[in-house]
Amino acid sequence: MKDNSNKGILIFGGARGIGGETAKYFSERNWNVIAADILDKELGELEKSGKNIKTVHCDVAKFEDIENAYKFAEKELPRLNGVFNNVGIARYGTVDKLSLEDWEFTLRVNLTAQFISSSFAVPIFKRNGSGSIVNTASVLAHMNQKTTAAYSASKAGVMALTRGIAVDHALDGIRCNSISPGSINTPLLKIVAEDIMGRTSEDVAAEWAEFHPVRRLGRPEEIAALVYFLINDELGFITGSDYKIDGGSSIQLFK
Repeated sequence: MKDNSNKGILIFGGARGIGGETAKYFSERNWNVIAADILDKELGELEKSGKNIKTVHCDVAKFEDIENAYKFAEKELPRLNGVFNNVGIARYGTVDKLSLEDWEFTLRVNLTAQFISSSFAVPIFKRNGSGSIVNTASVLAHMNQKTTAAYSASKAGVMALTRGIAVDHALDGIRCNSISPGSINTPLLKIVAEDIMGRTSEDVAAEWAEFHPVRRLGRPEEIAALVYFLINDELGFITGSDYKIDGGSSIQLFK
């Protein structure tokens, strides 16, 4: 295995689901990992799962928490090579029903947090001479479901932000790409199914799987593999792109 012991990644939303699996994926490949999240219990469990995983409390809606995560990463990592901005929340409603507060909070977490994070990453990467950022968009940045105007707008903004960073900092040795996951089988699915929809997660997973040509949901470790691919410094010609990982759901008009 390649020696990655001098490499480090900071993962926001890193406690569980996609972020947690990505932390483990990098750790298993000898990267040094900082996982930042608001879920302290899950962070503690994650830290015990890998010898080179450290964690820090972070609410990405707060500027000072993101700043503190970077200070912690610079102190604890031998070098910061990559940042995975794995953040996102949803507030549902049509534009005539959705409150301004919900609209602004959705953009704050989904888009502004990734801007703030990137604004800290870029100076560090400039000093290092290289670095890679992976932002999290969504398949709903490419198309919409009903009542997802705020979420879709925020995630489409992430794609534009990603292109801007890539263009502005290409000559600094900094790459920036985004990923657009479809329906992924994470703890969030269970929360949506049981707490919002009042159904079992198994029933909802089976129903959502039918919307994908591959007839299943994605696995968090599949997202982790894509992030690892994009962070890898051997792929220096890839920047400013968005990668859909959605089981084909965005290419099929009718089932």
